[in-house]
Amino acid sequence: MKNENSNEQLILEAAEEEFLEKGYAGSKTTAIAQKAGVTHTMLHYYFRTKEKLFQKVFQEKVHLIGDSFSQQINDNLSLEEILRKFIEFHFDFIQRNPRLLNFVYNEVVLNKGNRTFLLEQIAPKITGVFGRIEKLLTEEIAKGKVRPIRVYDLMLNIVSINIVTFMLLPILGDLLSGKNSESLDRLILERRESNVRFILNALRI
Repeated sequence: MKNENSNEQLILEAAEEEFLEKGYAGSKTTAIAQKAGVTHTMLHYYFRTKEKLFQKVFQEKVHLIGDSFSQQINDNLSLEEILRKFIEFHFDFIQRNPRLLNFVYNEVVLNKGNRTFLLEQIAPKITGVFGRIEKLLTEEIAKGKVRPIRVYDLMLNIVSINIVTFMLLPILGDLLSGKNSESLDRLILERRESNVRFILNALRI
């Protein structure tokens, strides 16, 4: 049983690497088996088809993204504290998983079934986070402390500004090609704080 679990995990790790790199259409089970160090027959024994293997990897990645939305919310935090934590956590999540967003986007756009699964899994987690933020946002707007804005617009602003940072990262890397890696790391860290200030300052009256 231990060996079976080990083989299955090796296949999943190899499949994740292959799918993240090439997407579903460009991936081959023969390449996955080779990366996992198992036979092609063994791969099909565990997962039957490329589609079933992909769904297993895709579902794990969707759960990872969904969980990331709800881990930083604490009922005792103020609106500004929650937003700072959310922006920083989302930024760090993208930095740790640079290929994951492209993977999910491409596979969700191309496959309605994947899109349905994504929404079913993430929607409850997003709803809880958004509900908490919306309540605090409404209270702060009523007090005249922040500018009127819909919670979905606010969250879209946060997600967009963080994602764009990493979409442009290759260009930033080229601009800093004559400098050491610490320069790029420092720039990313500065951008993280800049994104926080940009969102919070845009809210303040």
